[in-house]
Amino acid sequence: MMRPQLKRYRPGLSLVEVLLAMTIFFMAIVAISRLVDIGTDRELDARMNTVAARLAQSKLAEVEMGIEPMTATGGEFSDSDAGWTWSMVAELQGTNLYLVSITVTRDLKGRPFSLTLAQMVLDPTVRGAAVEATRPDSSGGVE
Repeated sequence: MMRPQLKRYRPGLSLVEVLLAMTIFFMAIVAISRLVDIGTDRELDARMNTVAARLAQSKLAEVEMGIEPMTATGGEFSDSDAGWTWSMVAELQGTNLYLVSITVTRDLKGRPFSLTLAQMVLDPTVRGAAVEATRPDSSGGVE
């Protein structure tokens, strides 16, 4: 006589296991999206630091060449750098030697971003300004 076969239930995932797996998955998604946000913020900070350093260096070069006077206190950048402002403090350190501090600032998502660059600079009005320079004789002759 044949024995009746008992139905055996195939093991599978219960509802609790599925819910637990989905909870772990969604927690991982939230953590990954937060890491992406942090990375994006760091990229923006790095880009702002790069632009601010370039602008501060260019303004400091203008001061060194005599294009911007030592008495200047600040202003705004134009063209592609609109939105950035600069301020300058020149402190006399010795005869014709100044400590020039250039600070560039910009409003970044509702919070101020600033970078300061300082350098010792000889007074260009004493040693001569780039504006006063003359071109060398193109003939190559000696006068």
